[in-house]
Amino acid sequence: MLNAGLAYAFSVYSDAVKERFGLSQTEVAGVGTAVNLGGYLAIFPGAFYDTLRRYNRKGPLLTMLGGVVIHCAGYFALHAALVGRLQPPYWAVLGIALVAGNGVTWFETAALVTCVRNFETERGTVIGILKAFLGLSASAYVTLYVSFLDPNAIAFVLMLAILPALLCLLCSPFINYVPYIQVEPHTKSHAFHLALTAVVGLASYQAVVAIARREESLDFWAGVLTSSAAGILLLPVLAIPLIFGGLRSRRLRDLNPTPEPAEPAARADSFPPELAAFLLPGGPGGSGGGSAAAAANVYRNRPPARCLRSVSFWMLLFVNGACSGAGLTLLNNMAQLVIALGGQEGAQSVFISVYSIANCLGRLTSGFLPDRLLRLHNVPRTVSLVALAALAVGAALLNAFATLPLLGLAAFLSGFTFGGFQGVVPAVTSELFGLQHFATNYALTQLGPAAGSSLLATWLAGELYARALARHGGGTACRGPDCFRTTFLILAGLAAAALGVAVVLWHRTRPLYVKVIAWTKTERSKRGLKSELEEGQRLMRRVASENRHLHAIVRRGRAAVGQLEAALPSAPPSAAVAAAANALSALVQEADGMLAEQQRVYRDSDALPSMQALTG
Repeated sequence: MLNAGLAYAFSVYSDAVKERFGLSQTEVAGVGTAVNLGGYLAIFPGAFYDTLRRYNRKGPLLTMLGGVVIHCAGYFALHAALVGRLQPPYWAVLGIALVAGNGVTWFETAALVTCVRNFETERGTVIGILKAFLGLSASAYVTLYVSFLDPNAIAFVLMLAILPALLCLLCSPFINYVPYIQVEPHTKSHAFHLALTAVVGLASYQAVVAIARREESLDFWAGVLTSSAAGILLLPVLAIPLIFGGLRSRRLRDLNPTPEPAEPAARADSFPPELAAFLLPGGPGGSGGGSAAAAANVYRNRPPARCLRSVSFWMLLFVNGACSGAGLTLLNNMAQLVIALGGQEGAQSVFISVYSIANCLGRLTSGFLPDRLLRLHNVPRTVSLVALAALAVGAALLNAFATLPLLGLAAFLSGFTFGGFQGVVPAVTSELFGLQHFATNYALTQLGPAAGSSLLATWLAGELYARALARHGGGTACRGPDCFRTTFLILAGLAAAALGVAVVLWHRTRPLYVKVIAWTKTERSKRGLKSELEEGQRLMRRVASENRHLHAIVRRGRAAVGQLEAALPSAPPSAAVAAAANALSALVQEADGMLAEQQRVYRDSDALPSMQALTG
């Protein structure tokens, strides 16, 4: 996911594209829109992934490899055009930019959809973490650019062609769907917290580096130091699989490789009917798919055709498109806005980093916070859409009246709002339309930001910028606070309309979220209870094993007592009596040790929360 947000770095090399091909501002914005459009046209990787859904390993792997091929083809072609090896017309440049931007959607689909399927009841937190890394990707690559390549933007395009593809090839074997409950279910929250901490730490570090770059340029060795430090901050994320369960997943029931054939039914019969289902093979949460059936009843698992006929889908699409389009308008026109407000050429990299960091924090917050509100306070996730739409209105107004000193704050608020929508929309999509066709349905919702990028960031902003440039006497660059003011005022109005639609969507989906909240709590309880019951059963088997050892000790003790009784008539005590007494003493000590171990096992069993509930 750290390689899936490269479209947000377009402003770094937008001036190089403009100079190389002699484009107007509207045409440059069109190239940026093509990159963004490619980054949102996930319908093809989504359909590809859903087609291979039944292949737990090959499906994600082939999706990732397809992305590598498309990504390399697009960025290598773009680099060849920039250095003069190709002489494409403008329409071909748009096509190359579209292909270059589309490769990352394959990366995102493979990683995001697989992780949501693996962590179904924690989908919000998982999406937030993954989307946060996506939001940081532009900032991370801009740091590399400023450290080693600045001001050679064409070399930056070549780096984008090579480095992300290599990293994705290295990571692709580890992206697999795990179709069963895994060992160590109680450590999930710790793993999520570690990942959240790593993301926040990396985002904070990137913010400090961006501020330092704004105050003073970094030399080569300072760039090496900052890049190395960023890599070190990523180590906790790489260590999570090793700390929490290893690189290979294990079935929870595989911890008991040789169960007795008759035990499952007997154990199930020994519990009340409400609990017996957890121990039956095919019961809730088991391999039989009871949980999946329950989820299907709640989420309805609408295919793409029915999704397109849903009013809720079009409402979600409009809210996402209008508010995300406002954020993309700022991002795609950052270089021109900085110049319009009196900044120097090239100064946009600092504001892009601020935007990217805020983008990351918005994705993280909109994934983690709605998940907690849903779980702890029964707050529907659609409430987050309302809050983010309100923030989008404020961000657009701030952009309309921003000055250069305030542009950093405006970029932060816009990036946070844009990232928030990118984090919450996938989770809302999965809850409104189910997980069975999630890859394709989520790809359809991404058409909203794609349309927003095309209509708002390119056409609207380009046309109004051209009119402002004409008012200022022509030239190549518009200078003045009014160059983009009308654009952002219109975007504020659209965001206000999206706010109203989000409120309607919230009220419209409240009955569904009553079921979603109930199902989520039930599913988490089922998984926790099932794992604790199986752990309790393993503890009971340990007790039985210890009892067998204890019986053997008792038999040996009886034999020793017989030897002692036979030797008693002799006085003073013979060597045989002394040896028997010593043997008996040793056996008693061993028996005491075994009994103490047995008591400890019983205490461990009683300490399980679900076992406490079963025993009253």
